[in-house]
This record gives sequence, C-alpha cells and structure tokens, in this order.
Amino acid sequence: MTTVQMSAGIIDGGHFEAIRYPDDEILLRATDSGNVQVIEYHSTDREGPPPHYHPWHEIEFVIEGEVEFYFGGQWIRSGPGTVQMLPAGIAHSVRVPVGKARLLYITIGAPYDGMAREMSALYSTGQADLSSIVAIANRHGVYLAEEM
Repeated sequence: MTTVQMSAGIIDGGHFEAIRYPDDEILLRATDSGNVQVIEYHSTDREGPPPHYHPWHEIEFVIEGEVEFYFGGQWIRSGPGTVQMLPAGIAHSVRVPVGKARLLYITIGAPYDGMAREMSALYSTGQADLSSIVAIANRHGVYLAEEM
C-alpha cells in the first residue's frame, strides 16, 4: 500500500511547468510536495499510448472534450465529468477520438514528472522511436500491458 506523502499548501494557478509531446501539452501543476502530483493534460492524441501499467495510483478527470479510456480490456468513450480510478498495476490508456480534450491527472506514488520531462526531451530531438520511448518508460516503472 502506498503511503501518501504531501506538503500542505496552496499553489497559485499561474505556477506550472509546461512540457510537450507531439500531440500533448502537459502542465505539471504540483510536483514538489511529496509523492502526490497534479497534472493538467491537453491532448489531441488520436492513438494514445499503448495500454500500460505503472507503480503509482492515478486518477484521471475529464475537464472538457471527449476521450476514450482503455480499461478492463475495452475502450470506453467518456466526456466531461468522467473520472477514471486506477490503482497501481492496472492496465490502461487514454486517447482523444476527435477534437481536443483537457484532463486533470492526480498521481500518488512514484513521481510522474521525471518520466514526462524525459519523454519531452526525447521528442524534442526529433529522434523518438519506439525502443527509446519504451526504455524511458521502463526506467520509470512503466511497462506495456500484454492485453489488447
């Protein structure tokens, strides 16, 4: 069981670090207060990452737009207000079938931000390939699910 570790405080809405992937803008809103992180995710990614699992718990909340969550072996279309609850180790993914979506992620456990920064740096080189992406993910405890 993951123990929640976080500092008390208020983080101003104008304080965040923006990182980018080809179809995503990721705003790291709270990453320095223990093992709970808050991430705002803007995406037009039609495919999303392959189904995967990781050692941290994750809550995904759809703020606007439509998404498809991969959960329990199937894709489920969802809209604003939908919450996906993901205990550590559960295979999942998310994609945006049309338009743009905005989501709020809350992670509890191993930090997400290090992997996100490393992926963004890889994409910025223009040389991102599947083996490099998988190697970064694996270094952070993220593994491809065998189901699909």
